[in-house]
Amino acid sequence: MEDRKRLLARLSLFSGLGERELSELELITRRRRIEAREMLFHQGDDGADVYVIVSGRLKAFVTGPDGDDIVFRYMGPGEVVGEIAAFADSKRTANILAVEACELLMIQRRDLLPLLRRFPEIAIRLLTGVAQRMIKLSQSLEDNNFRPVSARLAKCLLGFADSWGEPAKNGLHIAGRFSQGELGDLIGATRESVNKLVRVWTSDGVLEMHDGSITIKNRVALEKLTGD
Repeated sequence: MEDRKRLLARLSLFSGLGERELSELELITRRRRIEAREMLFHQGDDGADVYVIVSGRLKAFVTGPDGDDIVFRYMGPGEVVGEIAAFADSKRTANILAVEACELLMIQRRDLLPLLRRFPEIAIRLLTGVAQRMIKLSQSLEDNNFRPVSARLAKCLLGFADSWGEPAKNGLHIAGRFSQGELGDLIGATRESVNKLVRVWTSDGVLEMHDGSITIKNRVALEKLTGD
């Protein structure tokens, strides 16, 4: 079992921290493992803990009055989960579900805040992570309002490829499975619109999608579809 200090040091969020900062972080972290399809927390729960993903993927979603789920974010290794509610001492604003088995590092708010006061560099790392997420959210909102569905879907798939792409014989395979409805939620489009594009792109040899498994066969063509 890899010790917590080594886990912290190899996460991009904390890479470059000194031995003292890492040692202090290690003292207040706890390891937690959740299995695929297990909930990390629910919307409305108390937000007392912050999590850092070591391995695996989580998805954030809300459930509407009609019972339908709307997925708006996937998260992977190195990303922080739950820090907004923890810093604001508020309730969770979304449900977080493991889409595959995950290993996490958990830090309680009561331990984290005093540490941030003593070690500003750790606070800066966390704030940078929050800022980067807000930038991505802003870009996503802009894309959803001003870009066609084809460009939004292409950018979404390329983002997945950059985060979770794995070389395969026929291209770049994206780890995990994504329904066309979930892809639609992420880009502000209908499942039918996504389905139509996937069929066209499959016919054109740009990608393959089968039972939620996605392989990008022609990245250059997909990049051109973003309009950038």
